Amino acid sequence: MRQAIAVIAGILLALLCIASLLPLVETDIWWIRYLDFPRMQFAAGIVLVWIVMVALGGIGHGAARWLTVLAIAALAYHGWRLWPYQPMAAKMDPGTATCAPEERLSVLVANVQRSNRQAEEVIALARAQDPDLFFVLETNGWWDEALQALDADYAHHLQDIPSDATYYGMHVFSRHPFTSSEMRFPFGADTPLFDGMLDHPAGQVRVFGLHPRPPHYFQPSTLRDATMLQAAIEARDEPRPTLLAGDFNAASWERTARRTLRLGELIDPRAGRGPMVSFDANSWWMKWPLDQILWQRGLAMADFTVLPGIGSDHYPVRADLCLAQAPGQRIVPANEGDPAEAEATLEKARAMRDAAFDG
Repeated sequence: MRQAIAVIAGILLALLCIASLLPLVETDIWWIRYLDFPRMQFAAGIVLVWIVMVALGGIGHGAARWLTVLAIAALAYHGWRLWPYQPMAAKMDPGTATCAPEERLSVLVANVQRSNRQAEEVIALARAQDPDLFFVLETNGWWDEALQALDADYAHHLQDIPSDATYYGMHVFSRHPFTSSEMRFPFGADTPLFDGMLDHPAGQVRVFGLHPRPPHYFQPSTLRDATMLQAAIEARDEPRPTLLAGDFNAASWERTARRTLRLGELIDPRAGRGPMVSFDANSWWMKWPLDQILWQRGLAMADFTVLPGIGSDHYPVRADLCLAQAPGQRIVPANEGDPAEAEATLEKARAMRDAAFDG
């Protein structure tokens, strides 16, 4: 019996290691890209199953040795991906910025979950946090009506509720006006990308609000990846400081998320502070950081926090920023292959758009 359980543990260990290493492949296949999310869970599972296998006597000296080598390789890959989001890693922003109220920009992101009906929790959150910018994601007609309670609190309000992609409605509330704003649908995507120039009293800020589809059930990650990369490239080319916020449906350590960070010269507040998970609020073990607020130099962090639940499967996240240059900020330089890989993704997204249009 012990030997049988040890063999089962060995097979499970091999599967966990293979699943851990498959995302090394540069691909947009949905199930491979989905394996990027549970890295912390995979790493913990590999350690636990290896201990069980060894404690039960192993499955033969040679097989156990090779499985151990494979486990070490998988754990090393997880460690490399997860390291920037551990408390001992270097911070990208020291988080010590101070500024006068007229130079501060507070940003709140809340994916409310379309089926959630605890609107009073969301309204209370908005009023308690009192952000300058409030992105509300996964809204529909019901939420549109419920969120009208905030119209009196915010002078500026934009929204889009796609008729087909009903899980991707987006509401943007702002205390400051936008000199320009639009809901874009890049590459023919059916999920909106908010693009606005915020006219803040301390200076203009380019703002992107993102909520692309995740890789999911025969749905490749192409449009998600292309949307993130397009926003990053536009941020890089924008002379004014730029902010990206929303539910990226990509964990912070995922390949495209890191490439977005590098190409956009963006700062991730989670770096050096821990993963600060924002999903799944309803699970005790399947958790990873999906909801992001990233910014460029010219914006400096006073605080970043993950807030308590609001009845959704996401926790809200908030960043308090100063419109100022700050010493000690660090960006991750682009890799040599980043521009070419990004262009390949964008070209594939354009081809998908053209094929859908021709069809």
